[in-house]
Amino acid sequence: MGSIELDHIRASLDNAHAPEEVFGILMGTRAEQIDAARKVFRQIAKTAHPDLYQGTEDFDRANVIFKKLAHLWELAQTRIENGTYGTTKEINTFTPFSIHTSHGEYTIENFLTQGDLCNLYLGISSTTSKHCLLKFPIKPEDNDLALNETRILAHLKKGNEYEKLRHFVSQLIDTFSYQERASGIIRHVNVLSYSEGWYSLKEVHKAYLQGIDAHDMAWIWRRLLVALGFAHANHIIHGAVLPSHVLISPDQHGVMLIDWSYAVMQPATTGEYIRAISSPYREWYPEEVFAKEEPTPGLDISMAAMCMVYLLNGNPHKRTFPATLPWQLQNYLKGCMLPRPQQRPQDASVLLDNFDVLIERLWGPRKFHQFVMPQP
Repeated sequence: MGSIELDHIRASLDNAHAPEEVFGILMGTRAEQIDAARKVFRQIAKTAHPDLYQGTEDFDRANVIFKKLAHLWELAQTRIENGTYGTTKEINTFTPFSIHTSHGEYTIENFLTQGDLCNLYLGISSTTSKHCLLKFPIKPEDNDLALNETRILAHLKKGNEYEKLRHFVSQLIDTFSYQERASGIIRHVNVLSYSEGWYSLKEVHKAYLQGIDAHDMAWIWRRLLVALGFAHANHIIHGAVLPSHVLISPDQHGVMLIDWSYAVMQPATTGEYIRAISSPYREWYPEEVFAKEEPTPGLDISMAAMCMVYLLNGNPHKRTFPATLPWQLQNYLKGCMLPRPQQRPQDASVLLDNFDVLIERLWGPRKFHQFVMPQP
């Protein structure tokens, strides 16, 4: 292992714009496709993993290479699970179309991205003349999860302090069933508010491979706790606080928690549990999810803390941190990620108060800390 092998891998990954260009043609069932892609991932990782280069001049280069590989591996898993692996050309041939509903007309202008369960499109409403986001389930068997998001967001819309805190969560505008003329397939569509200038934590991580400043992590964490506190106060557990489901607006210093498809309502009385996970992020879920235990606020808090470790360029799975992060912050975040839910904090509001005391001791009175996303 050395510079030559890393150079070959880096050249290959730099030229790859889609996972298909790295993992190739995959045949068989979805499980067989994931196994085949995993073999490729592991084969490359044997040479490119940064742990192999600790203490050498190649460490930083291997770190960048491995993160690009991990990103493509995550994307491959998502596409395999959604049944769209190898079909990227179909997405690139999108043609605008219109949908008429009982509430008006939506003109679907272009395809934005593919999420865990849905294709996301940018549209414009004839009623408001404003842009909106339309989520179409990729597989009709996931209509129930789309319907669950409708239920959760409608509940939050009626919740305490919604008008004050609505910008911290997805805002439901409309919902309807859409039948495709050619196939007859029915998809449950959710229409959400849309504005530009928002980035997922996954995008932030890609832009700052060496990790963001702890001061920036602090304002993101504070606002994420506000979003979780609002949900928990209204008896909702999000159940999938992941880098792709947390958006930030650098200009507004805003945070928004999105994709409520996995959420549960009043689990202590309804018996609801987390029924589905985001497959590319399987390792992010605490064990209680797989044991189908009653979801608690501590589940969301643990996953949110992992997101902060991820942004700092620590290891969220091993619960390790950059050496430059003050030990007080390390201990605080570790306490949010303890193995058993009963051990973790359960009140986001109290956790926020404690955090404010901690950072004031470390840094003095809070000050605005400008954060900028680099231009692509």
